[in-house]
Amino acid sequence: MNRRWAAAILAAVATLATGCSGTSTAGIPTPQRPETSPPAQSHRTSDVPKVDRPLVITSFLDEPCTSLTDDQVTEYLGEDTEEDDKTNLSAGPSCAWYSGMRSNAHISVTYPRLGDDGLAAIYLNKEHAAYFLGMAPASGYPAIASSTIDKRDEGECLVTVGTSDSEYVHINMYLGDGSVGRVDPCDAAHEVATAVIDNIKETN
Repeated sequence: MNRRWAAAILAAVATLATGCSGTSTAGIPTPQRPETSPPAQSHRTSDVPKVDRPLVITSFLDEPCTSLTDDQVTEYLGEDTEEDDKTNLSAGPSCAWYSGMRSNAHISVTYPRLGDDGLAAIYLNKEHAAYFLGMAPASGYPAIASSTIDKRDEGECLVTVGTSDSEYVHINMYLGDGSVGRVDPCDAAHEVATAVIDNIKETN
């Protein structure tokens, strides 16, 4: 796997570190829906990629910090990282890793539990996004880069990967100060997303 961006981040981080040390009522049954009633509207449109082989992510909802291995975190962020496990967030279980080398570089992985439309919910609102970029699949699963706020010039990018037609995972990448402008944050986030999907696939 290409780790050029990771090497660039670590090099910049090292430099920074050195320099800084229906119910019824009254017995009257509710009328049944006529057979001619239209089905419930679906948010899925033709441009939303389908997930042919859904992934089971249950264990990662309980332990989101297993989304990346220790070796992967070290490769992306260097030694002595800090880990923040938040399994009880209302938006969905999340884990974040922060560089321990006096850099702002960090990664967060979140499993949103806000609905069951999967990527269709994001595609439905893409016209309101600050950026919406189709990306190559992450280990065979559909991926997009999209957010309501565009901070790519500041080294941040959010990549979302569909794990099924009803679920997805967010990977947010924040580059270290020395890597902003040198590394594409969406490429970096996509590489991390691929690692996350590979780790999920190993449990299925």
